Amino acid sequence: MADVNSLKYPRKSHRKNVILPKHSGRLAEFFGIMMGDGGINNLWQATITLNALSDSQYSRYVSDLCKVTFGITPAMRRRKSGNALVISLASTSIIDFLVAQGLVRGNKLKGGLRIPKWILGKSLFRKSCVRGLIDTDGCFFVHTHRVRGRIYKNIGLCFTSYSPELIFQVRDIFEENGIIGHITNGGRRIYLYSANEVTKYLKVFSTSNERILSVYKKWRDARVV
Repeated sequence: MADVNSLKYPRKSHRKNVILPKHSGRLAEFFGIMMGDGGINNLWQATITLNALSDSQYSRYVSDLCKVTFGITPAMRRRKSGNALVISLASTSIIDFLVAQGLVRGNKLKGGLRIPKWILGKSLFRKSCVRGLIDTDGCFFVHTHRVRGRIYKNIGLCFTSYSPELIFQVRDIFEENGIIGHITNGGRRIYLYSANEVTKYLKVFSTSNERILSVYKKWRDARVV
C-alpha cells in the first residue's frame, strides 16, 4: 500500500464512489458496446470510440447508459483530427470490476475476445450483448439488384470482428432466435442477407443506435424504385 504522504493528493480518496452493478441486460449491453468499440488500456480507464457525426445520438445514449449503470458520468471529447468521439469512463474500481466480469485489458484479440459466460447463461443477457455489438461494430446496408428489368433494393446486416470465436458466438445466438447468419471472410464477418432476417433481428434484438435504424427506415420507405 502506498504511503498516503507520497500521493499527489494525499487528502483525497483515489477511489470514486461508484455503482458495481449486478448482472443485468443493461450491463450485458454495455459489455457488447465495449467488445465492439471499447477498450481498456490501463488500470483506471475504459474508453469507447464512436463516430462524432453518424453516432452523435448514440453517443448520448452510451453516456446515459454509463451513468445509470455505474453512477458516474463519463467524459466525452472529440479528437482534433478526424471525426472520432471518445467516451471515457475513469474509475479503478469499475475497471477492476469489468475485468473480473470478463472484459479484456489491453489488446482484445490477443486477450481472447469472446462473450463472457455470465452473459451466455441467460437469453436476455445474450440479446442485450448482441445489440451492443451490432450497434457498434455492425451496420445495415442497402444493396440493389435487377429482376426481369425491374430494380429492387434489399436490406442486409453485416457484423465484423477479427475474433472468429466471437463471430461464431453471435451466429449461434442469431440461430437460437430463428435468424440465419452467413459467416464469410475467413470467419471475420457475419451477414444477414434477406429483408425478413433483418426485420426479425430488429424485432428480437432491437437497436439503441439511430444510425442503424435510419438505414432500415429509409429502405422500408423506398423498397422498389
